[in-house]
Amino acid sequence: MPVTRLVPRSFITNIDSGDTVPVGASRQARGFAFGGDCGVARVDLSIDGGQSWQATELGKDEGKYGFRRWQTQFALPSPGKHSLMVRCTNTDGLAQPSRPVWNPAGYMRNTVETTDLTAA
Repeated sequence: MPVTRLVPRSFITNIDSGDTVPVGASRQARGFAFGGDCGVARVDLSIDGGQSWQATELGKDEGKYGFRRWQTQFALPSPGKHSLMVRCTNTDGLAQPSRPVWNPAGYMRNTVETTDLTAA
């Protein structure tokens, strides 16, 4: 499958997998997103492993091929393991997939990534 276009992608940049956070405490998640071959329309965060999503606040639009900052507040409601996920949707309506799109060279790996946290 030839690589003919860029696809949307987003990252959490201030929280590491394995971190422990206080139960119920407000915490900020932030990161970057890019829309691929068009702009970023929205970035959503899930604190329950992708069962539900909340919109984030987008930073300045740096143009069609630019990275765009995002941020939002969240609180983990109960003790134990939790999975944060972030996904970008571009201005063409294409969102990051939950499963990888395979190709021989490994390009376009834009799957929604998971950051595992413990609430204590």
